[in-house]
Amino acid sequence: MRIRGMSFQNGIFYIGKNHVSCAYHENGRLRSWVKPINGQTLMKMIAQVTLSMPLWYKGLIMLVVVLIIVPKVVSDFEWNGLPYYTLFYCLFGTHFIFPTPLKKYHGAEHKVFSDKGIISRGRLKMIEKAAITNRNCSTNSVVVYFLSVIILTLYLWLVFNEWSQSLMFASYMSVILVPIVIRLMRVKAFSFIRKPILAISYWLQKFVTTTEPERIHLVASIQSYRKLAAEEFPNKLKVKRKPVQSEVRRMAIVDVTVIPVGTETASVSRYVADIQTILQTYKNEGKIEFELTPMNTIIEGELPILFEVIQAIHEAPFNKGIHRVATNIRIDDRRDKAASMSSKLASVQTKLKEKE
Repeated sequence: MRIRGMSFQNGIFYIGKNHVSCAYHENGRLRSWVKPINGQTLMKMIAQVTLSMPLWYKGLIMLVVVLIIVPKVVSDFEWNGLPYYTLFYCLFGTHFIFPTPLKKYHGAEHKVFSDKGIISRGRLKMIEKAAITNRNCSTNSVVVYFLSVIILTLYLWLVFNEWSQSLMFASYMSVILVPIVIRLMRVKAFSFIRKPILAISYWLQKFVTTTEPERIHLVASIQSYRKLAAEEFPNKLKVKRKPVQSEVRRMAIVDVTVIPVGTETASVSRYVADIQTILQTYKNEGKIEFELTPMNTIIEGELPILFEVIQAIHEAPFNKGIHRVATNIRIDDRRDKAASMSSKLASVQTKLKEKE
């Protein structure tokens, strides 16, 4: 299973074998999609990345392009402009000047890749603690390119004693070397190449190309990953449980009330609807049963799953921009006999019939 991630100013793409997923923030709201890999999807990705870039970032790239092309096509210019290979410096070098939001989404992308558990909102706190470095990061290509330029330039200069020609040939040759070296890094026999490149790349990832993500960046990363996983590797979204001797599932019942504090209006129905959507996802996976009442939500399931669910629905109002959430929880966990929502209601109905 080979997955690639690509962060941009407003969100994160995850690219699988046949699909691309995306989760991004627009006007403070989290949006997401997953589409097959084709030309239309590629154009959509390019548009999202381009439109999300800050003006200074786009302006800098355009300035480099202008300084390369205009002096060469306008005959009145005495200066021949920047050499064409400067464009490679620009493309690889933009890693060193990522805008802060992009750095945070980049960090969130790496943490999802580094985490070893099920990627879900319920495990957000654990994913937050994962490593911010990634051995397959595109920063590796940046390191390989500029190291190759330096080494080849020095070698060619010593051989031909001509600086500008040496730099030009080294800059073009390094583009060809990047995919070759990246592939060799995966071969065990070439660890002498891999180790120094990764050492430099990890340092850059920690201090230059990423920043510790906030909650919204992690949520976007998790959402994008799960969108792709649902299409291409749904088994990675399921909790692997150890087999037990008894076939009886120890079910507990939880009474939960999630109260967003500081809403714009007295109504909280849209927050309740979001929570019900999350619960329906868990129900579709066969993990829980739930029932909405006018005052709370009752959830039935195995206790470890219930704690994961509670974490997920507690996070829901935060993802809508709320800064404070009060969650009330009551747990009914009976160990002497199996119990469920339906069996408790049936017991009461039986007692009522006995009194008639």
